[in-house]
Formats: sequence, structure tokens, C-alpha cells
Amino acid sequence: MSVRGLSREAAIADYGVVLTGRLDDDVVSYNAAATDVAHATRPTLAEALFDRGPGHAQLCGGVWYADVDVVGS
Repeated sequence: MSVRGLSREAAIADYGVVLTGRLDDDVVSYNAAATDVAHATRPTLAEALFDRGPGHAQLCGGVWYADVDVVGS
């Protein structure tokens, strides 16, 4: 199920946002604490030089960027 084309899975995978509520009734919000945790596992913009897109993490075991994409690597 998705809301305006965005599923729970895509929200967390692509944007790092944990959705709450009922998607089928279009009553959706987000869990701020869980979203903060999800964001903490992602590189900051200053750390990663390239955005490899949402598929990279899915293909690479949950890693959002390649080691060579990080400043100082």
C-alpha cells in the first residue's frame, strides 16, 4: 500500500523517514524518534560526495554509499 505513490518501505529506504498511521485511509504521519535513528545511519551531505540513489543500499547490504564516496577515504 502507498500514499500518493510512496510506500512505507520507500519512505525509509529512499528518504530515511519512518511513516506511521494507516496508509489505506490516507491518515499518515511520521515517527520523529525512529526517523532520527534512521537518519543517524546515513552519511551527512559533507561526508558523502555522491548520491548513488536508493537502489544502492538495497543492492549493497544496506550501505548508502561506497567507501570511495566518503571524504578522506
